[in-house]
Amino acid sequence: MALQNKSILLISPEPWSHIFVSKHHYATHLAVRGNKVFFLNPPSRQRLRMKPTDYKNVFEINYAGFIKGLRFLPGIIQRKVILNKFNKLQELCKTTFNIVWSFDNSVFYDFDALPKNVLKISHIVDLNQDFETGKAASTADICFGTTRFITNRLKRYNPNTHFVNHGFNRVFQTENIMLDGQNRLKIVYAGNLDIAYLDWGILEKLAVDHPNVDFIFAGKMAKENHLFQKENVFYQGLLSSGQLADFYQKSDILLLCYKADEFHEQLANPHKMMEYLASGKMVVATKTEGYRQLAEDGVIAMSDENHGFLRLFQEVLDNLDHWNSQWLKERRIAFAKENTYDKQIDRIEYLIRNNE
Repeated sequence: MALQNKSILLISPEPWSHIFVSKHHYATHLAVRGNKVFFLNPPSRQRLRMKPTDYKNVFEINYAGFIKGLRFLPGIIQRKVILNKFNKLQELCKTTFNIVWSFDNSVFYDFDALPKNVLKISHIVDLNQDFETGKAASTADICFGTTRFITNRLKRYNPNTHFVNHGFNRVFQTENIMLDGQNRLKIVYAGNLDIAYLDWGILEKLAVDHPNVDFIFAGKMAKENHLFQKENVFYQGLLSSGQLADFYQKSDILLLCYKADEFHEQLANPHKMMEYLASGKMVVATKTEGYRQLAEDGVIAMSDENHGFLRLFQEVLDNLDHWNSQWLKERRIAFAKENTYDKQIDRIEYLIRNNE
């Protein structure tokens, strides 16, 4: 099946109003190919409603979800309820869905409930997306995952499971920003600062050990960390995609500093790594299994255990001209360009066609 000129119900665990992540980018890139993409938000108290987005051929849908305890009902009743909801969505959208592309296995998880001529895709990009995994994977026509831990889990239920890396969304217009701090060297991290995976202990040690280096953080932060009281640590706030691109370009080192010793499976392939690589700037990371080959090839620096991260950072800092050389910069950018969302969709289309 060609992924063109189709009607696609894309099921997302994050709403359209969320900061754009993979689900949103797949929606917009599929729409460019002539598909009509109906982006189904997570269940909410809002009534069943469809509205256009700012993107051509992308429509946002709100719905109230399913009855409580659906998973405890007999299978025949579950499938009847799911099909009824599916038909109401088709009626609302005035279309017949050709594809159901689901990033969420907590809803619509029994694909056997849907018409046989609908292509059913289970696409899991986060390890914590583990609700009705067995039923969703086993009834899907094809499954995709972004780490070997995810694909291994899905393969238990569906051998037609394939690895597809996170995509890179090209930013064609950057927005100039001024980085805080008076020091020449800028060390940058961008992402959700409220997540439990960040290793604030190591980050504080970095800031203390390098008072002549500015450490600058951007992203969502509900509660300020005491680290930001230090003179060389700054919070840049929430940045747009265009601002982020400039933020990365003005950095000397990009950080991925997580509690990888404890959560290495969850942290095997962070969304932001592809954006980091696309900037061309040097990346220093805690254990990030999905990019081990790049570390072994000397394209990025990665510590196998967190206790070695401080020493690794110092080694990179001492040889920064090498790590930010034009040759290595081009290798990082080339890797990201090989993983644009357009190319990931091409790969997915190829896998679908070869498994029909």
